[in-house]
Amino acid sequence: MEKYINIQNEIITKYRIDICDGTKCKNDWSRTHAHVQQRRVCKWKQLNGVISTFTLLHEVGHIETTKTKMRRCESEYYATQWAIEQCKLYDIAIPEKTIEKYQRYIFNELARGVRRGGSNYPSKEQLTLQYEMKGTRKLL
Repeated sequence: MEKYINIQNEIITKYRIDICDGTKCKNDWSRTHAHVQQRRVCKWKQLNGVISTFTLLHEVGHIETTKTKMRRCESEYYATQWAIEQCKLYDIAIPEKTIEKYQRYIFNELARGVRRGGSNYPSKEQLTLQYEMKGTRKLL
């Protein structure tokens, strides 16, 4: 059964995503990333599993939600929250440790921006992911 592969292929088609192995990148980034303007996701590995699907959804979330004036912590928050909402639609349960990993990354980017002298950043509360776990609403 290739449930997740089918979902991934549906997402790629629905959102008109160009999947790239990294050969179209100007920078040789080693991690999965999105090129918002080109609607491209690079260096994503398609596997029949939850993590691969969530990673794809997160990168598509960047393409669907990023605005030019967003700060890194905001773009990461909105991309992740968008991915969480899509997982709900597909009835995909995301491992809690995955949500916690993304939440830590968002908070680290917030702290980094403030440390570098940024101002008017959203609060941690505003950047806290909303995730429901089987009948309960969990704020991480």
